Amino acid sequence: MKNALRYGLLLGAALVVGAGVAVAQMGQPKEPQLPGETQTTRGRFAERFLAEFDLNHDGKVTRDEFNKAVAQEFYAASHGAQTMTEDQFIAARTKDLRQRVVELFRRSDWNGDGKLSFDEFSAPERSRFEQMDCDATGTVMCSARRADYDARQQPPRDANSYRGGRGTGGSRGRSSLCAEADLNRDGKVTRAELDTALRQQFQTAARGAAFMTLDQLYALELARYREMDAHIFQRINTSYTGRLTLQEYAASEMKFFARLDKKGDGVITADELSRSRRPDGITHIARSGK
Repeated sequence: MKNALRYGLLLGAALVVGAGVAVAQMGQPKEPQLPGETQTTRGRFAERFLAEFDLNHDGKVTRDEFNKAVAQEFYAASHGAQTMTEDQFIAARTKDLRQRVVELFRRSDWNGDGKLSFDEFSAPERSRFEQMDCDATGTVMCSARRADYDARQQPPRDANSYRGGRGTGGSRGRSSLCAEADLNRDGKVTRAELDTALRQQFQTAARGAAFMTLDQLYALELARYREMDAHIFQRINTSYTGRLTLQEYAASEMKFFARLDKKGDGVITADELSRSRRPDGITHIARSGK
């Protein structure tokens, strides 16, 4: 009876996702990516996507499979309830963060001494800055169009820029950089501002010490993720009830599926994945590291 009920819930959820969320009304929320995290390899993205959504392992993902996987994730996070709290949402999105931070720490710890110097800590973000500074002016604009950026307000931390609705390739996105490093709120980030912001982050996390430990890096990233995920939750909770329905949770996911479904036939093949550039942010995959 329990299994029958569970199957009924998931099947009904899949139908809700397919019917009620196909045309999502909101932009796809994006979650921050760990500094230095790279997912530009198309083959790796395809492998992760298929591992998560190809439920029958036939080398392709149908809309039905995708719906069911999203529904399963929702009910796992909500412990079987019909709605999900903010705490449950954040917990689900950060459950694998410790492992990812350990991997980040190992990559960043160049000399292998078990601690991060400021240069080791800041190198990934400096690299990201240089990639965004395409014309090598030492400045990154916070919007491709200056008019899009309101210097009076802090820009959203990639809330509408992973999937992130599920993290980003190579590093966090432009709006995240600006949220953290546009210190004078003038709509751009200079290299000096970046270094100042990184120094402040490092000193705060390391508590004034010359080196940062793994636990301190994890605490820094966890706080960053919690802040971002709380923002995402508020954005996608369009009913303003403080609890997400499956339809709200799945809206950005369906937009994500549509972006990958180049042929529009309701099926995503390995070929489509390998030929497709990974969309900005991908929540399940980048977040979980699967």
